[in-house]
Amino acid sequence: MIMQKSNDRATGHLDLRSLRFLAQVLSLRSVTRAGEVMGLSQPAASRLLAQLRRALGDDPLLVRTQGGGYVRTARAEALMPQLAEAIAAEDRLFQPPGFEPSCSERILRIATTDYGAAVAIREFARLVACEAPGVSLELRVWESETLVELEEGRLDFALYTDEAVPQGFHHETLFTERFACVVRRDHPVLAYRDADGHIAPSRLAELPRVVLLYPEGRATAIDDPLASHGRARGPGDTITPYFLSSPLLIGQSERVLCLPRRAAELIAPLADLAVIDFPQAGEIHYCVIWHERAARDPAIAWSIECLQRTVGY
Repeated sequence: MIMQKSNDRATGHLDLRSLRFLAQVLSLRSVTRAGEVMGLSQPAASRLLAQLRRALGDDPLLVRTQGGGYVRTARAEALMPQLAEAIAAEDRLFQPPGFEPSCSERILRIATTDYGAAVAIREFARLVACEAPGVSLELRVWESETLVELEEGRLDFALYTDEAVPQGFHHETLFTERFACVVRRDHPVLAYRDADGHIAPSRLAELPRVVLLYPEGRATAIDDPLASHGRARGPGDTITPYFLSSPLLIGQSERVLCLPRRAAELIAPLADLAVIDFPQAGEIHYCVIWHERAARDPAIAWSIECLQRTVGY
């Protein structure tokens, strides 16, 4: 009569340490030595091996040789690569996440305005191409759902001003930005420059102007520093969310535009504009922000460090 093995293998009480012990038993071919390696007493090691054998259907794993030693059975030989795979999987599961830039194919999804793309991402992209050639950048427009997308992991990080961010977000300042005004190079107002090259803000505020919109949380706000120095925004003014194309709206008009100085210096030569320092507008801190869910992501940490290296000052 053929005896059938019980299907009740009782594996529920076995844990990952049990698998490591079994691997040691089969490798060393000794329960005693395996117990010593695992810090188990001889009785505890014997009880654990008995539990493992029951879970394996009571198949013998080691058999004695004529010389007094033990050899692995065919079942034990078959188990060894499976145990190695299971233990390696456990190690990978509990290993802290890593990021190797030189061999990564990660896609970094970044929300920013065209200003951030020009003054921050431009140099960041060059460094990424050098140190992490397999990493791709996916730039997204800053919009009303940007903060939600950061929370849900659809974005990795974003570039932002020093406006307050909601609870659960982190930020790191990249640089401090000042403001400048630009007008066409032959604008009559340039005759009013003082010895330092400045023009009274009240005089600039009299001119028709191009006014920028910028992200503020889930909305956009009007950035019009000249309004506090004279004429409020009104007829003849133009509002735009596009930092880099805004100087092109000046053309041969009488308009003036106040914008971040880095953008002014980047675009003025291309649009044949004069740059006027505007210290009265104060300054802003330009930041990178990310959500708590990504706070321990090594790829995000590396990206922030790269941003600081390229534009952080």
